[in-house]
Amino acid sequence: MRRLLGWSVLFALLAGLAVLPWLMLDDAPAIEPPGEFRRNDLAWVKSLFQKHDPRRQTPEVIQTIRLDESELNRLLNYAVELRRVSGIAAELTPGLATLTATLSVPPNPFGRYLNLTAEVADVPGGVRIQSLQLGSLPVPGMLADWSARQAHRWLRRDETYAILTQAFSQVTFDENQATLDYRWRPELLTQLERKSADLLIAPEDQHRMLAYAEQLDALLKPHARGSTIPLVRVTTPLFAHAQLNGGDAAAENRAALTALAAYLSGISLPKLLEGDGRSIRRAPRVLLSLHGRRDFAEHYVISAALAVNGGSRLASAIGLIKEEEDASKGSGFSFTDLAANRAGVRLGERATGEAAAQVQQRLAAARSDADLLPDFRDLPEFMSQAEFDRRYGPIGSSRYLRIIDRIDARIDAHPLAQ
Repeated sequence: MRRLLGWSVLFALLAGLAVLPWLMLDDAPAIEPPGEFRRNDLAWVKSLFQKHDPRRQTPEVIQTIRLDESELNRLLNYAVELRRVSGIAAELTPGLATLTATLSVPPNPFGRYLNLTAEVADVPGGVRIQSLQLGSLPVPGMLADWSARQAHRWLRRDETYAILTQAFSQVTFDENQATLDYRWRPELLTQLERKSADLLIAPEDQHRMLAYAEQLDALLKPHARGSTIPLVRVTTPLFAHAQLNGGDAAAENRAALTALAAYLSGISLPKLLEGDGRSIRRAPRVLLSLHGRRDFAEHYVISAALAVNGGSRLASAIGLIKEEEDASKGSGFSFTDLAANRAGVRLGERATGEAAAQVQQRLAAARSDADLLPDFRDLPEFMSQAEFDRRYGPIGSSRYLRIIDRIDARIDAHPLAQ
């Protein structure tokens, strides 16, 4: 009898495990992927982060961020763009946020998507999962909340996660609005940057990037501090070194471009990936130029690094939004900078695509600025918003697109793009 009971329980468990995937997975997504991430979306996200830039906050003073439902979903769509989640959305009501997310799953006979819906209630000092549903399978709220608390307790073993959770004071949901109170700590920004790098960059890629950062330092050491040298003086030996390394050309190119972009952005890769100090910043000791312009080198290399690490569409948007901002303030709109951005994106795409070895070979053989980038200095630049509107109209107009077509034609004709 006992044996029969035992076999019955085992059979029931196996049957339950077989049925669970049918209940959890669906053939259709609950949330459709967001539309194309537009320039004004990126401008809004950028302004939000600038407004709440932690480096401008007074330490240990409680700050508040308020977002309405559309703003919160706009921010979630930004996360989808960066993380490649299929879709995510939030609905806000007093005391409650209903979060729905869709994740694509590997091919299987049960379904293409995992749809999750969670009701999250605000409570003093934090939030509580009130209910959770995985596809058609409801999970008891107490079980879901207990699981989340156990995961939270386990994650608090990580110092960065622990400090981050301590910084959050209160989350409040209201009709069409979410409010986050937080207390900023100066050391948190650097810890978050290091933790993000550790999570997002595989160990072997970290080793490659550090090796190229070291190689770059050795190449720049003979030059006087504060001097400016052509970019080609470092790209040629860097990619010649990549050729000598052999192996995966795309991975080597990605590491070399990332190390070069980090240097131009004032980020020390050793401090980011290995250090434990309060900052990862380091001003470039030697400046790099392209066709005699330092801004060309920055636009070109940083756009290439964004393309190899985060997708060319986002890199293009970042480059364009920078120029649109300059039209209303600062140096003005420059098609020259925009052209360097577009060329950098193309370089990043090819350097990690099927032509990776060919691009590596041509970069290693480069002898002049023209071998890296067409000369775009004849294009209009430094235009105010009023002048830009008068000459070219809105972004996307026929006059504007004619200039873009000229830029792309030059990029297409360049050896690195062929």
